[in-house]
Parts: sequence; C-alpha cells; structure tokens
Amino acid sequence: MKSHIFALTAFLLLIFYVDMVNAKPFSSCPHIGYLFHQSENVTLINVDGRTNHQGSITGTYDAVGFNNTDNYIYGLQNNNVVRIHNTFASEEIEIANLPEHNFTAGDVHNDQLYLYAKSEGIWAVDLATKTAAQILKAEHASYNLSDLAIHPTGTLYALGNSKNIHRFDLSGTLEENHLALSVSSGLKGVRDFSSQFFDADGMFFVIDSLSGEALFFHSLSPSSSMEDVSYSALSNFENVANTSDIARCNQAPLTLKGYDFGDAPNSYGTSLLSNGARHRVSSRLFLGLEPDADLLAQHFPLFDDNETGNDDQGITFTTATLSQGSTAFLNATVGGFANGHLSGWVDWNNDGYFDSGDEKVLDNIPLNEGSHTLTIDVPMDASISDAIWSRFRINEQLNTSPTGEGGIGEVEDYPLSVTGFDTQESYVWFPSQGGFATLAFEDRWPFQDDYDFNDVVLKYRVGHIQETMTGKLSKLTIDIELQSYGGGYNNGFGIKLDGIPSSRIDTANSFIIINNKHHDGVLEMPVDPEDDAVLIFTSSLKQYFSSDCDNGFLRVDPNCELDMNERVTASMKVSFNTPIAYPEHLHPYLNPFIFAAPNDNHGFDSPPSRGLEIHLKNFSPTIKADQNLFTSEHDRSSNPSINCGVENSCESYQNENGIPFAILVPSDWKNPIEGKSILSAYPGIEDYISNDEEVDKVWFSQPEASKVYSLTDEE
Repeated sequence: MKSHIFALTAFLLLIFYVDMVNAKPFSSCPHIGYLFHQSENVTLINVDGRTNHQGSITGTYDAVGFNNTDNYIYGLQNNNVVRIHNTFASEEIEIANLPEHNFTAGDVHNDQLYLYAKSEGIWAVDLATKTAAQILKAEHASYNLSDLAIHPTGTLYALGNSKNIHRFDLSGTLEENHLALSVSSGLKGVRDFSSQFFDADGMFFVIDSLSGEALFFHSLSPSSSMEDVSYSALSNFENVANTSDIARCNQAPLTLKGYDFGDAPNSYGTSLLSNGARHRVSSRLFLGLEPDADLLAQHFPLFDDNETGNDDQGITFTTATLSQGSTAFLNATVGGFANGHLSGWVDWNNDGYFDSGDEKVLDNIPLNEGSHTLTIDVPMDASISDAIWSRFRINEQLNTSPTGEGGIGEVEDYPLSVTGFDTQESYVWFPSQGGFATLAFEDRWPFQDDYDFNDVVLKYRVGHIQETMTGKLSKLTIDIELQSYGGGYNNGFGIKLDGIPSSRIDTANSFIIINNKHHDGVLEMPVDPEDDAVLIFTSSLKQYFSSDCDNGFLRVDPNCELDMNERVTASMKVSFNTPIAYPEHLHPYLNPFIFAAPNDNHGFDSPPSRGLEIHLKNFSPTIKADQNLFTSEHDRSSNPSINCGVENSCESYQNENGIPFAILVPSDWKNPIEGKSILSAYPGIEDYISNDEEVDKVWFSQPEASKVYSLTDEE
C-alpha cells in the first residue's frame, strides 16, 4: 500500500516538475484579465465583455495581481504567497515577516504584493527581497473587502461588499497611513465584488461575481479631497460565477473590439492600405448612439455598416441646404464618458482630397457626452454638387489630419449637397473676404502704461451683405481670431453699430460661433430700444484660452513656445428685421471695442466692469461707458459723447499727443513683444500721428524686427 502511495506521489511530482519546467511569464502587460474561480477554474476576459473559459487548473488562488516588473501573477494559495506562471501552475515563495492572517484581498503594483486582512491591516510584500511589512494598522481595516485595486499612480482602492468605495493613503509610515476616504457608491442589493482592477487610464473596473454585472467607475481622482463615484454599467459578463479574484496589468488600456474606418471614396484616405482614418473603438468615446467597429474599411460605393444600423449617425445637418456663402448648422451627438476633440473636413473644391487650406472646417472642438450644435461656413467658391464628401473624427487625442490612425474615438464620412448662392445679395468685405485687418488695444486706459499694444490683439474682418437692387444692408458677418494677449486683466470684446438702433436687430436669427460652438444672444440688452445696437462677442476673452507662459500671456514672449497652439476664433452673424438704409457714418469696420470683464478690477479699487470701454481713436463709446473716466489720468478726450460717431465729431480715446489707446491696421500685423513700446517697435507711427496721418502711411509694415513678435512657424 505504501508503494502505491509513493508511486502516485512520484507521478504527481513528475507532472508538476514538467509543468514548471515549461512554465514562462505571461505576455508583457496583457490587455486580458485572468479570472480565478473558487471551483479551481480560470477564465480569460476582455473588458469589452467577451470571456473565454479556460477550464480546470490545479488549486484555487486569491488576492492575485499582475506584476508588470516580471510579467508573472502573484497571489495566495492556501494563504501562502505564490508566483503563478502562464500555465497557471504556481510555486510557493517563502516570505519573511508575513503573519498568518486570513488575507481576503490583494493586488500587485511596482513589484509589491499588497494583502488585506480584516481587523488586522494591510501588508506590503516586497517581491524582490521576499520580505513583508505592515503598512496599515488594524484600526483602519474594519471593512469586508473581497479585493483590492491599485490605481496606476499607486493609490489603493477597494469597493467593499457594503457598497462603499474606500481609498487608502499609504504614502507615509505605518503611523501616518490611514483610510483617506470612504464614499457610498449608491449601489443596492447583496454584492460580492471579488474582481476589481484599474486600467492605464485610471478607470476602476469591478465585477459582481453574484450577478455578473460589470461596472466602470470613470471619475475617481486620487489627488482629490472628494471622490466622484459616477459609474457606467456594462452588459453582464459570462463565466464570472464564484469568482475569487482577477489579475490584470494596470498599465494596459482597455481591450477594444476593433477599429472604426470611414467609407468615403478611397482617394480621401479610407482603407488601411491608403493609411485610412481609423480609431480604436471603445464605450469610452464615440459618435452617435453606440460604438461602431469594422472588420475592414469598405469605401464608397460600399459602406461600412457591419452591424445593425449603428454607422454614421453621430453628425446630423440641420440646415436644409448648404449654399455658397452661407452658414450651415449641424448637430454632433457624442457618446461615452470621456472628453474628446471633434475635427471635420469638407472637400469644398470636390477634387477627391481633404488638402486645401479651407477644408478643415472644425478644428479640435472639445466636446463631452451629449448633443452639441455647431456651425461651418460654406465658401463662396465651393463646388456645386450633390456629392461633396465630408469627414468627421472624434478622438481623445487631437485630430491633426483627415487620415491615419487616431486614439479611442470614431470616424464618420458623409456626402453633402452644395447649391449656389443667392444672386439677390451682394457682399462687401473689410479688408477682404480672404484677409484680416488687425485690432490692437492697450487695456490700461485711461492710464498710458507701457504702450506695447499687445494687451489684446485680434485679427478682424467684417462682411456687409446688401440687397443687390437697393443697396440696403440686410446682414453682417464679423470674424475675429485672437492673435496675442499680453494683458494682465481680463477683457470682453464687443461691437457698436453707430446709427443702427437695437430694435432693428433680428435677435432670433443672429448668433455667434466661438471655436465652432454655437451661442445665441449677440445683442446686449439696451436701455432704450432706439439706442445704438451693441453686439457682444464675449465678456471674458480669457475663458477661451490657457497659456503656460509667464503671466498666462499669449504670443508676446518670443522665448516661450508653450502658447503656440492656442487658438480662439469666433464668427458673429447679424441679421436685421428688414434691410436698412446704410447709415452715413457707419465705418466699414464698424466700432469695435474691448471692455473690463466682470469682477476684474483693472487696476481700480473696485471692478469697473462694462463702464470701462476702450475704442479706436475718435470713435464713440456706448451708453454704458463711464463718462467719469474720460479726461482722467492720461486720457485727453474732448468729445466722447455716445452720438459723436453719428455726428462725425468724435475726439476721443487719445492722450495729449494724439496717440491712441487702440489701433486698427488694415492687414496682418506683428505686434510688439512684451514691454516694448509701439513707438520704438514702429518708429514711423509717431510721425504718422503727429502729421494728421498724412505721412508714413505704411508705418505698420516697417517694424524693428527685434521688438516685434513673429509667428515663425506659420511664415
């Protein structure tokens, strides 16, 4: 009998020895998760919901975690620490200083196995030195935890069976470590959260082994004193019953179902062979109602709707027709729970490529989940066709090209119809349809300050749309782009329409687009309907950009390139109730001005807000301007009345030498760098001003090169 027992034991030892000889580490930081069951079974799981039951294994494991230092799984078997090989066989590791507690939860991070025992504490097992140390005292370990999960930053979380999310601060010594937060998840019912892990994006992934429900907690923040425990539920997973734990590399992003391609003709870059536009598909971020994965790109005349009608339903044009010279409205529906960037291209010249300068119609518009109204302008020279192709890409990264691989997101292609423009209207542009003038302001008025004229610098263009037969003004289009911002104060930007009453503005059909986002309400509420109309682009320019250069300035320091890619563009469309006779003294460039943003002191004891306006020299203020500021400090205005523009008698916004506080240059212009006066950067301007603007009329084209800011990457 003994000999039989010996023979059986030797046979089992031989099997184990052969298995261990063939055992190897797992693949480097795999996307797959390894579910270990109490029934001595293992399941491979992809987080898109697909599971693959692998069958029986030798023994059961608990408190497991993937160690991306050596690509093995570590955990417990019969309360002993083991290293698990890619065959799921294990070898026991002798650990010094590890007590014999009933450890119920664990995970691995940076070559450390963390083990939790209720009423005992947390121990960290150094897998390199094979020694253990207690890192959390028993008084902070009063919870029933089935698993631990380590955030990629190293912070320890656990969703307890009481449905609370616990976060532990383990950054100090044993005496200092504590339970940092305990927040109710709002979940109900009997639960067994035995499988928990983080992915590389910091999303907390939990499986309830009783119901098979899978949860994403997508807003956890280890650095916050509060926790947002918002979560999304996925479809129930198969093969998760009686799960004891899951091991998965927390440096791997979520496993994805596949890629999404477009379906425009292949000349636009659609197929993989033509480096087609494609995105990794995920429930994190997509267009429309659900993600759409493709096996292969199928370009026109085929289409890539491989499933049940979930293709190309994220972009909807709400404008009935796209006419040359018009503004088209579209609705973008974004799904998921991650923020994305939407870019769009339209082949306006219909040459089969998205390569012309004006064909990128949406430029990395930041969007979150929901429905968004956006607009695009149709060029006057757009080809007239029933099949002008467009492409839209939502991406967690910035979209820089209409082709090539992107990150998590989706691409959708649409054929559009473009019709001719209305020949009953004519267009007059300042300075031209294809060019911009430049507005530059000193925002310290009525103080003279440094006169570098870079506090607010805007590219500026005005389109006047008139009835061809009568010459009456029916619409205005005003385009701006923020060129530079060297002001320490926050400013708004507006337009006064001298001689045009507020009552003539068709507010229902007037709007503004800022960075391609649609906003209603362009008309400032007048004191009297017959007051001159005042149009407000924004009361806070600074809310639309962020710069890491000193003082948060934008493109005024030639030694700082951290602000080069910041862009703020806006277009205002103004309609009148009925076409109006062209006001005699309405300038082609209207009456633009900046004003103090709300709650910004602008160097005063209390915020001057709308009362502080800065206009071009010899232009009239609005009715809301604080008249007490005129002739104070360095201002020497002699006639700054609200009607002086109509009367053509303004003498305003200038110092004692006639130097203005705002200028308009009828072309592109290089503004002075921070701290360099315009008088030294452009020496000709002083003669120009002092000689009643009759000499040095092109002073703005003759700078001192070392004293002006140059966008060298765009020249």
